[in-house]
Amino acid sequence: MDQLLDRKEIKLSFLLISFSIFLISLGTISGSESTAKTFYSTDSLFFANVFSELIKGYEEGNVFAGLMDWTWTPAFYLFPDLILYFLLRLLAIPINASIEVVHLGYTILQWTFLFLSWNILLKRFLPDESNISFLYRISIWFVLGGLFIFQNRFLSLFLPGFHTGTWCLLPISWALFFTAKKNKAYYILEFFLIFIAVLSDPLFLPSFLIPILLYELFTNLSKLLKDPKLLVSYSVKWIPIVLGLFIGVKTYSLLVKNNIVFFSYRYFEKSIFENFKLIFDTSFWNSLPIFWGSMTGILWIFALGCGILFFSLRKFRKDDNQYLNLNLFYLFSGVILPFFLILIAYVSEDTLPEKIPFRYLGILIPSLFGSFCILIRGRALKIITFSILVYAEGYLAFYIIKNKPLKIEYYPDWISCLDDLGRKNHWQRGMGGFWTSAPVRNFSKIGLVSDYYQPDLSIRAWQNTFRWYQLDRNYSFAILNELDKEVLSKTFGPGAHEEECPGAKIYVFSTKNEKEIKDFILLKKAEINVWKKFTGRK
Repeated sequence: MDQLLDRKEIKLSFLLISFSIFLISLGTISGSESTAKTFYSTDSLFFANVFSELIKGYEEGNVFAGLMDWTWTPAFYLFPDLILYFLLRLLAIPINASIEVVHLGYTILQWTFLFLSWNILLKRFLPDESNISFLYRISIWFVLGGLFIFQNRFLSLFLPGFHTGTWCLLPISWALFFTAKKNKAYYILEFFLIFIAVLSDPLFLPSFLIPILLYELFTNLSKLLKDPKLLVSYSVKWIPIVLGLFIGVKTYSLLVKNNIVFFSYRYFEKSIFENFKLIFDTSFWNSLPIFWGSMTGILWIFALGCGILFFSLRKFRKDDNQYLNLNLFYLFSGVILPFFLILIAYVSEDTLPEKIPFRYLGILIPSLFGSFCILIRGRALKIITFSILVYAEGYLAFYIIKNKPLKIEYYPDWISCLDDLGRKNHWQRGMGGFWTSAPVRNFSKIGLVSDYYQPDLSIRAWQNTFRWYQLDRNYSFAILNELDKEVLSKTFGPGAHEEECPGAKIYVFSTKNEKEIKDFILLKKAEINVWKKFTGRK
C-alpha cells in the first residue's frame, strides 16, 4: 500500500482529482440560492463596482475620475485583493468573460495562494517534510475548499475584500522573519512586504505581531537574558519590521484623509486601550458560551485541542523540536490571535464575540490545517488523503444527483423578473437597499442600475460613489426588500403600484410622481454638495 501511494503518478492523480472536485464545487455556486446570495453579495461586488466606474472614467477620458467620491471600507485592500481582481477584470475584457468567471477565477487563485503562502512557512521550519508531503497536503486543501463551497461555509476565504489577503501575506512575512541568514535584499523585501500589507489592511498589524511576539517570548527570551550580547544582533532583525509597520500605519493615516475617496470609518482614529474596561462587562462574558457553540467556536476549540494533543504526544517522538516550534506558532496564530482579535473588536467597536463575522477570524482555517499537517504525517497522511478523496467523490456524486446541474451564470429569478419589467416599461434607474442594489447593477442583462438607500431614504455612504446620485435620470422603481413602502408613499405621493417578483416586491413609481422624483434627486444632490463643502471636498 505504501509503495503504491508513494508513486509520483498516484500523487499527481490525487492532486488532479482534488482540483477537479474544487472546480466542480465552483459550478454549484450559482445553482444554490443561499451560496450564490453570499458569494455574489454587495460586499463581494465592491471591487466590481469600482472597476465599472474606472472603465466609465476611462471612456470619458480620465480613468481616475472613476475614483472620485467613493465611500470606501476601513481597509484599502490594495494587495493582493484589489490588484489581483483588477488584473483579472482587465484580462477578461479581450475574451468578453463575465463577472462570474472573474469571481470564480479569483477564488481559484486566492485559495491556491493561501495554501502556497502557508507552505512557505512550513518549508521554513520543516524543509524536508514540506517536500515529502506537499502533493498530499495540497490535495486535501483543494478537497477542503470544495467541501466548504458545497456546504456554504467560510465563503469569505474565497472572495476579495474579506481580509483573506492578510491571511495570505502573514505566513510569508513570518517566514522572512524566521530566515536565519539574511542579506540586504531580504531586509528590503521584508520591509516592503510588511509596509504594503499593513497599508492594504491594518488588521495585518496585530495579526503579525501577536504570534511573533509570543513565539519569541517563549523561545528566545531565556537565551537573551543569559547572554545580553545577543541583543544587538537580535534587535537588527526587527528594524525592517518596525519601519515597515510604522511607515505603513503613517501612510495609511495620511491617505484616508484624502479629498477623493471618503472613509466613513478609519482604523487608528482612537485609542482602544481606554475602552479595555469593557471586557469586565458581563455582556461580553455571557456571549462567550454562545460563540463557543458556533462553528467558528468549535473550530477554535478544535485548534486548541490539536495543540494540546501535539504537546502531550511530543515525548513519544525523537528530534521533534522543529515540529514542536512550528506547532507552537500555529497555536499562537490559530488560537491566541483570534482571541485577541475578538477582544480588539469588542473594545473598539463594542461587538460581542458571537456577532463578529468569520472574516475577522479566518486565520483559524490555515492555522488549524497547519496543525493537522504537523500531527498527521507519513503513512497516516497518505491514507487520510486517499480516504478524503473517496469521501469527497461520493459527496460530489450525491450532490450533483440531488441538486440542479452545474452552471456558471448567476441570474436569480428576481433580477430576471426585474429585467422583464424593465423591458416592458423602459426602466433604466431605480433605488434599493444595500444588499439588493449591487446585484442589480452587476447582473441585470438590460443595464438597470439601483442606488443604495436607507429605509428613511437617506444615502447609505458605504461601498458606493456619490457620482451615482448625480444623474438627472428619474427613478422608475424601488426594491422594497430593504426600503419602507410608507416612506416612499409619503415622499413621492400616491399613484404607485407594486409588482411581485420571486423573493422581491417592486414598487413602481407613477408618471404622476415625476415632479416629486425630480425634487428628490435635486435634494440629494444638494445634500451631497453641502456635505462635500463641509468636508473640504470639491
